[in-house]
Amino acid sequence: MLRARARAGTARTRRRRADAHVVTRAMSSGADAPTFSNEREVIEYFTALSRETQAARQKIAELSVSLREHVNVLTNVRELDANRRCFRSVGGVLVERTVGEVVPAVETNANNLQRAIDAIKEQCAMKDAELEALRKKYKIRVQGEGENESGQSGNGAGTSGAGSGGILA
Repeated sequence: MLRARARAGTARTRRRRADAHVVTRAMSSGADAPTFSNEREVIEYFTALSRETQAARQKIAELSVSLREHVNVLTNVRELDANRRCFRSVGGVLVERTVGEVVPAVETNANNLQRAIDAIKEQCAMKDAELEALRKKYKIRVQGEGENESGQSGNGAGTSGAGSGGILA
């Protein structure tokens, strides 16, 4: 029983490595025109690209929260006397500084966060464009998305478009 599980685990690991190789090969062949030998490779590449886009959006949300915190600190601290003591968290350790020392550092961090958010948004837009190009080229439909659209068309038969071809991811 234990050996069967171990073998199944190694087979899954080999399959994941092969899948990662296919996606990597497709990505490395050129961002504009990846080539695929079969439908499975298209789906794997599309899924990997979708995951990357979702991860980028999560990172944008995380950085946006941090940026809001920095802006909030700046709006509250700017009105204070520059010689007043304040505490700043640096690497999880509270450090005593003056307001005059902290404001420039927080402004720099806020600017760096904004630049990082803008860069990730740009990358996300490029990946979204690539996803849309893949959807159009290979007629990819994501499960759950097409059902609402076909139901709103008013033809009453939601399954009429199911035989039209394409890839269901």
